[in-house]
Amino acid sequence: MEAIQEKQYTNVEDTNKQVSGNEIIKKEEIKETPFTIITIDEKSFGSMGDYRITEPMGSVEEVRKELEKITWNRILQVVMILDEVKEKMNKTNKKTKK
Repeated sequence: MEAIQEKQYTNVEDTNKQVSGNEIIKKEEIKETPFTIITIDEKSFGSMGDYRITEPMGSVEEVRKELEKITWNRILQVVMILDEVKEKMNKTNKKTKK
């Protein structure tokens, strides 16, 4: 899993098309899932939060089909991401309690 280096936006509607330098970044949330499809310069990949979970592909539909597959690999990816997010939250909570 690879962390996605991107700005955090508060309004989802504002993130549909963001211009970064010469590249256009599109984000499309997949309903009823924790996944987002991100397209940068006509290459798309699936992500969960800040983590890329698919390889870059040529179309949004390819990524959508890949994310719809429930495989042991995808289950492990999600569990590992949730564990890492939990660890980050615990570290943050410990710092704020001091």
